[in-house]
Amino acid sequence: MSIRPVRPIAIATLITNDDCLPGAQTLLYSLKKNLPSINSLGPDDYLPELIVLVTPNISNSVRDTLHPAFCTRLVEVDHIVIPDTIMNAKDENAGVKAANESHVLSRSDNCSFTKLHLFQQMVYSKILYIDNDCLAQKDVSHLFKSYSGFPRGRLLAAAPEIFSPDKFDAGVLLISPSRALYEDLIAKAKSLITNDGGAAGFLNAYFDDWHSYPAASRLGLQYNAQSFMYQCSYEKRHKYLDIAVRDIIIIHYSSSLKPWQRGCESKPLSLDIESKFLTEEEADNIAKIESKSKTLDDIWDKYTKKSVIFQENFEEEEKLKRKQKIIPQKKKAAPVQPSQSQRSSKKKKASIDFNKRYKELRKEGLDAKTAMKEARADFGMDKDDQISAGKQVAQMFGMPM
Repeated sequence: MSIRPVRPIAIATLITNDDCLPGAQTLLYSLKKNLPSINSLGPDDYLPELIVLVTPNISNSVRDTLHPAFCTRLVEVDHIVIPDTIMNAKDENAGVKAANESHVLSRSDNCSFTKLHLFQQMVYSKILYIDNDCLAQKDVSHLFKSYSGFPRGRLLAAAPEIFSPDKFDAGVLLISPSRALYEDLIAKAKSLITNDGGAAGFLNAYFDDWHSYPAASRLGLQYNAQSFMYQCSYEKRHKYLDIAVRDIIIIHYSSSLKPWQRGCESKPLSLDIESKFLTEEEADNIAKIESKSKTLDDIWDKYTKKSVIFQENFEEEEKLKRKQKIIPQKKKAAPVQPSQSQRSSKKKKASIDFNKRYKELRKEGLDAKTAMKEARADFGMDKDDQISAGKQVAQMFGMPM
């Protein structure tokens, strides 16, 4: 949905329902704010495009909000639902547990596999994918240069999971798209066993040797600092992220309740999408823990408020541009043409003045031809008539030419 040429690299996020708008808008604004200026780029450098993968159900109002104010282009993709055959866990004695019993469904609308579309966006050599519940505090574009020598069709980098460092979290991924890789992912989506019933577990099952990748492929905490870890450590180590937060590049609000949901009084936790999986006591405990993550929420609120101001200013500028195009330019009034009598009178006066000047020059001792040239020059007549000065003198005295 953009007419501009596609750039070779992109930062992408995904939204599968309109409720994701506050997160996506804040993320995209934080990315725009922290990208380097065009003037600071080298001759061979590019700013990454900011793209949003949207599913067909996303409303036009949400699309219009995001593009072009916050992103370079929208890419519409179909839902990829969690395959029925994916198993959440396997136990020889208990049998298998179906994916539709997974907690992943409660926050994904059964379409968390939709992010696999990233791997077929072949117009880009590299894509940095960031979940829409993240926020960038600093520039992330340097990551593209770090993996310039890798071949197409692979996972380039990711950050470790909190509790399983040999697994990666799918909230921040640097990938190199490939049609062959995408088709293989889709083909194996129905057969690989996933530990969480969603895309993150599936991708870990597919890239099961990720922990053996070169060190550069394992991003540090600062690229995917999960708020859940902050909440878990708050009671005993409340400064764990308070001190580190200034050095964190991407904050991932990975807890169940998102920052834009906490301030909504009309939607209490008991009505939250995950509440049906929790007891009342568990819900109360989560609410208490999440109330302690105010430091991270304050950062999100700051970026959100600025994103709203940015959007309002952008819309005002667009309205002004459209208004300037609609209002026609006032045409200059055509000069009033003099009447025949006015033209005749003006010509007669010019002729009298010309003859008077000619006679003055003759009295000064100039010959007829030279006096004619001087008089014509004085009245600016040299370029208007190509008749020689001698012929003009003859005309004045009624002599044949």
